[in-house]
Amino acid sequence: MLIYRSGDGFPIKETRAWRRESAPVAAHAATLHVTGVPYGTYAFTVYQDMNANRKLDTNFIGIPKEPVGVSKNARGRFGPPRWKDANFELNQPVVEMNVTMVTL
Repeated sequence: MLIYRSGDGFPIKETRAWRRESAPVAAHAATLHVTGVPYGTYAFTVYQDMNANRKLDTNFIGIPKEPVGVSKNARGRFGPPRWKDANFELNQPVVEMNVTMVTL
């Protein structure tokens, strides 16, 4: 999971992510508990690292080659999802969000 605090680099520039978290996938699902996140506005990208190289593999034009999902299940139109469609306000101690991953 790549957590972003702004649209800068969202959704796939890993070097621009505020924080990175990971969890094992079992039976086509994963649960990730993230702690120590201050209240604020965030969006995240999740991907399944199929080849265990600790990065989201993309093709030559930047389209992900591994299963990927974005907060609020935002979808892009003729490109990646936009920050304004994926961001959410963290203003309570616990937020649960289900994300459907797709292969593009």
